Amino acid sequence: MRQMRHRLAFYGLCVGLTAAAALCAAAAAADQVTSKGTVLHGKITAVSSSTVSFEPEYGKGSIAIKWEDIEDLKTDGNFQLLYGDGEETDTPLQGYSNKTLYTGSSPDGATQIDIATIHSGVAIGPDGPGLRDKLRSTFRYWDGEFDFAFNAQQATIDTTGLAVDFKTTRKKDSTRLIFGAIYRYATQKDPRQTPSESITQDSAYGLIRGEYDIIPRLYGFASGEGMYDAVQRLSIRAIPKAGLGYLFWEQVLDEDHRNFLAGEVSGAWIYEHYFTRPFCDVPPQVGCIPPTPDNEYFAVGFSAVTGYHLPYGAHFDGRVDYLPAVDDFIGNYLLRSQAGLTLPLIDPIAAKFSVLDEYDSTVAEGTDNNSLWITIGLSLLW
Repeated sequence: MRQMRHRLAFYGLCVGLTAAAALCAAAAAADQVTSKGTVLHGKITAVSSSTVSFEPEYGKGSIAIKWEDIEDLKTDGNFQLLYGDGEETDTPLQGYSNKTLYTGSSPDGATQIDIATIHSGVAIGPDGPGLRDKLRSTFRYWDGEFDFAFNAQQATIDTTGLAVDFKTTRKKDSTRLIFGAIYRYATQKDPRQTPSESITQDSAYGLIRGEYDIIPRLYGFASGEGMYDAVQRLSIRAIPKAGLGYLFWEQVLDEDHRNFLAGEVSGAWIYEHYFTRPFCDVPPQVGCIPPTPDNEYFAVGFSAVTGYHLPYGAHFDGRVDYLPAVDDFIGNYLLRSQAGLTLPLIDPIAAKFSVLDEYDSTVAEGTDNNSLWITIGLSLLW
């Protein structure tokens, strides 16, 4: 029995020493940030040209430390750093001083990088960049979202619907290039009516837009929009426009995130061409809808744009556009309001709720002036 107790005590001592050694090794392997004379241990998760994101060894969550408050740093593992004009390193960070970051396999011969040239940096695994890291490198100047929503009902009346929304932005220095596209399609089947199936939504929208920062808070832009809506009998609506925007309020959160409110003024030309279904030359005829003449006019554009980051990673964005004809502000105009709320689920998937309301004062015969779309679905973010 005494021998058994001695053995158990010996085994316990071995386990304790092993655990202590593991803890010491983990502590030694932790990333380090020296700030205001204090050496902090933990994990460096990301860097930008302005801050370092750091998760302390004790506690929960990440903190953003400005470069001016950092005296030195070092990572134990590899770090994907995108900087300069398409340049990249995938080695540990080896030190920092005088606005210069050192990265390499060892301190000797480390690459020197001016922090002002850093686009982004994230911690990566020991095997080097994975697929997502390679995509991040290839599309370093791009971010965006892809939204998908589907609905179905089977009852007395069967309905199905699909909505797809794509938007991406390329940001580099003072320029931004934006592409967007939306497609919606829905049907309704009612066996009590003839014909039993009808299309309730069939629309497509496309956008290309460029922006350039002229001076702080003031930017110029030019854009082109196109829209098709079979239910509204809209064959094509084309809106080229150009103008100026001004940031009335801005709160910079980090390198890539901000809260803001901006206003825009532009000049635009609007062209609308309509379908006639069924076609008739001399109304009235049975089931005949008289043709609607094309609507085209020069317009002045007034817009309000906002974006705001909410708790738990949620984000709200909104936009209102008012485009009245230069010669008829009240009788001929287009008013469009849209808002979206994004709620993160599992990176990079989020839930997306969006509302788009459009009022056109001049529409095809037999259609309503107002169109409202409400969408709830999933969003893929990058």
